[in-house]
Amino acid sequence: MNKKLLDQFERFNEFVKSIDDVTWQKPITPGKWTVKEVVAHLWNWDTYTLNTMLPHIKDQVKLPGFVDHDTHNLKAIEKAKEFTDRESMIQTFIETRTCLVKQFREVEHSEIHFFIGNDKRPYTYERYLKIFVHHDEHHKKQIENVLA
Repeated sequence: MNKKLLDQFERFNEFVKSIDDVTWQKPITPGKWTVKEVVAHLWNWDTYTLNTMLPHIKDQVKLPGFVDHDTHNLKAIEKAKEFTDRESMIQTFIETRTCLVKQFREVEHSEIHFFIGNDKRPYTYERYLKIFVHHDEHHKKQIENVLA
């Protein structure tokens, strides 16, 4: 596993911790998700990876395709409403992300190739993680624009 990539994925915890109360409630752009909802969205994907994908990855296994993104994202927004304060949601995000990083670090993955849905190209742990690091970076830029 690319240590630099995994470290980048883990460092997102620090970024989430740095979000202040005022920014937390602001939409990323008018009429769009709030920063809180974006963090809930990222947490929901981490939870999905941790509980649904990682436990089943084995060499040459075919995993089911990714869940419907729109439905999954709506569930994340609903889950965000369950958090009444910024600190508890950030703590939950960090605990989940830390657990996910730990799982990635502990697994021997240099030779494992797996498939997701109908994708014919094999995934590696690194290819899979890159998807979510890029996803983090996309949303980080949106949040940084709110902070600016």
